[in-house]
Amino acid sequence: MGKNRFKLVIFDCDGVLVDSEPIINRIFAETLTEAGFPITHAEVTQKFIGKSLKTCLEIIEASYKKPLPKNFVELCKEREIAPLQQELQPVSGITEILEQITLPKCVASNSSHRHIQMVLKLTGLLDKFDGKLYSANDVSRPKPFPDVYLYAAEQMNTNPEDCAVIEDSVPGVQAAYAAGMTVFGYAHQSDRTALAEVGAKIVFNDMRQLAQLL
Repeated sequence: MGKNRFKLVIFDCDGVLVDSEPIINRIFAETLTEAGFPITHAEVTQKFIGKSLKTCLEIIEASYKKPLPKNFVELCKEREIAPLQQELQPVSGITEILEQITLPKCVASNSSHRHIQMVLKLTGLLDKFDGKLYSANDVSRPKPFPDVYLYAAEQMNTNPEDCAVIEDSVPGVQAAYAAGMTVFGYAHQSDRTALAEVGAKIVFNDMRQLAQLL
């Protein structure tokens, strides 16, 4: 395999580019608990990592057998803004890596465009992607379905088999693997074995290794 085996690198956003998941999960758990759906930060992390918000809400309503308040999502989004602005950091090593990778790159996330833009702006990474940001809201199904990855490849005029994907969650790895892409599992906060089992070709712990791996 020559060094040009990939023509595009696609990054997941939360957990791969920005360390937003602990903050978002904490706010989600607090907001749920106050709304009468008691849940801990740890349970949220364990049950919902990598799943789309819509899926999370469906699971919660089914397990508590009652509907969430109408404005629940808006409430969470509003409450996330201040802690994200105060605490959000880029994933350790990612800023250097994005400068080292000369291949075309883009973002494909289950999050909304508004969220992706906000967190990348807060961490100084937005200009690294030149507006090439793709959200599950652009397609009919979120990860673990491959739609958002296939859409990103299509928008970037690249065949799926020429794409490398950087993912940190099981649903995300499943999505990229189903899209026929080569998946690199970033296991800094995830279970290495679980990522490998669902199709991550290489699992790594330190973002600084990524340039050599590609």
